Formats: sequence, C-alpha cells, structure tokens
Amino acid sequence: MSEIANTGLAESGPMHRIAQRGSCAVPAYLIADEIITDQDTFDEYKRQVLPTITAHGGRFLSRGGALEVLESGKDWTPGRMVIIEFPSMEALKRWYHSPEYVAIMGIRQRSTQSTLVALDSGGVV
Repeated sequence: MSEIANTGLAESGPMHRIAQRGSCAVPAYLIADEIITDQDTFDEYKRQVLPTITAHGGRFLSRGGALEVLESGKDWTPGRMVIIEFPSMEALKRWYHSPEYVAIMGIRQRSTQSTLVALDSGGVV
C-alpha cells in the first residue's frame, strides 16, 4: 500500500475504497416508499423532520423526485420515494430511535402509508 500512497492513488480510486472498508464506517441509507394520505399533516412532519436528520449527520439524496420502475418481478407500485444518507448504520439507527424523531414519527405514520428500509452501502464508498 505504501507504493500506492506515494503515487497519490491512495486518496482516490478503487484501492482507497477497498482500504477504507475495514477501517471506517460506511454510509447507510434510509429508503422510504410513501403514499401520502393527509397532505396537511404530512407537511407538518416535513417541517419538523429536517433538523432531526441533520443533527445525526443525515442528508437527503432524493426527496420525492420523478421515478420510473425499470424492472419488477413482483407486484410493487412505488409511491413517493425518499433516500436519506447517513454517515453510518449506527448514525441512521441513532436518528430513528432518537427522542426527537420518535416524538414526530407518529405524524408521518398518521399521514402516510410507509415502508422504511435501512441499507448500508455494502462497503462501497
């Protein structure tokens, strides 16, 4: 690895990503599939949720953007899709179980039909 470090390649490219897997936390993603059933209540949730996400290092990667199902081997019609990146699975779970988020989770549950999935990056950074 020292030869790679001397070339500057240790800071980018596939070797850096491989080296980082064992030594650093990898990002994790919250993927939400939502059907909004009460827009006014959901708007209140949206106003309150952002500070709880950023407090745990999270950031939105996609928030209800246009989507197209390219393949589906089962009966699935996605609703509003959201992807939030966290620094690690631990950070994602700390956010989800935090008192601040738990206090507003019911607002989302009352205003949507949701499926939430936590996915780590599988070591790809």
